[in-house]
Amino acid sequence: MGDKLHNPGETLSARKREILRRVLDHYISEVHPVSSQAVATELNLSSATIRNELAALEEQGFLRQPHTSGGRVPTDLAYRFLVEELVTRLSDTLSQRSRVSQVYSQLGSETEALLEGTLDILTEMTGYVAWVTLPAPTSLDIKSLNFVEVDRHELLLVLVTGAGLMQSRMLRVETPVKDLNLGLLAEQLNNYLRGRSVLDVDYSELNQIFQQTVQAPEHLLTALSDFFAGLAGRGERVQFGNALQLVLQPEFAQAGRLAGVMQALENKEAFAASLREHFTDAKLQTIIGSENSHPLLQECSLVLSRYQVAGSGGGTVGVLGPTRLMYARTLPWVQAIGEAVAAALSELGDRPTPLRPREEARG
Repeated sequence: MGDKLHNPGETLSARKREILRRVLDHYISEVHPVSSQAVATELNLSSATIRNELAALEEQGFLRQPHTSGGRVPTDLAYRFLVEELVTRLSDTLSQRSRVSQVYSQLGSETEALLEGTLDILTEMTGYVAWVTLPAPTSLDIKSLNFVEVDRHELLLVLVTGAGLMQSRMLRVETPVKDLNLGLLAEQLNNYLRGRSVLDVDYSELNQIFQQTVQAPEHLLTALSDFFAGLAGRGERVQFGNALQLVLQPEFAQAGRLAGVMQALENKEAFAASLREHFTDAKLQTIIGSENSHPLLQECSLVLSRYQVAGSGGGTVGVLGPTRLMYARTLPWVQAIGEAVAAALSELGDRPTPLRPREEARG
């Protein structure tokens, strides 16, 4: 999709396009080679006519025949034909918008909750592996730093940026949290950090604040320093939903095929980099099979929506599944959810972000 892509079916006759649509429909729903008889029955044409047309479509690269005298299956080119046709009428199929808006209105005002909700709704509505990428704020300016007591020896370190985005880390301390005088420490740290870029934090000054304010354990200062250092060197954050959704797809029943995809998802930086290689001017994009530059993802298709948030850069939301994913259902959901994420993140950037303890924090 986008400026670099066009519909490969433009040169096909009307009959060939209709036959190709029928083959795609059958294969996407049934996952086995499609016979000429199955198509002929639906179109009220002779099997001989359908066989000739299928042979022509195979020669043009839209179909392949895994076994001699067997049925045919779509190629990546055929899926591209399908996607480009769907996109032309996508604006008429976005009844999902109102439902998505209702969901996002209930997610609260924390970025973490927003991301978790996005993964849940993408997974529920498409049935595929969902992901979100959240950009690092371009200025990395600090609005506040807080410590939240979680348990006797556990506390949650929470940083809120000027753009309203929240970064957090769970810390375990040997000294009981109630004995650390964290309120005073947070006050002094905020006096130093507020309005300062993460890139400009001076660790010797942090140490001085610790020594002058409260005799906190040394490993707490070390953890705080590591936290800032990690943020300063961090690019996009990538979070995935339940990757085991792939187990439900027949294409990944073989352990070897599934293992390769899981390996690709474990390296989040490489995954994010491979997405960027395919970005076009379009907000909604697809990367189908062999189009993917990542060698371990060439048996998958990705549908993604890009968004921009003022002062925070850009990110993506999307899903990953087999090349035979249900594009007609998936494209509208990804587009609607991408629009909702952009709107919600922009709204978060315009208001203070309340903090509350969480059972599990994602750094």
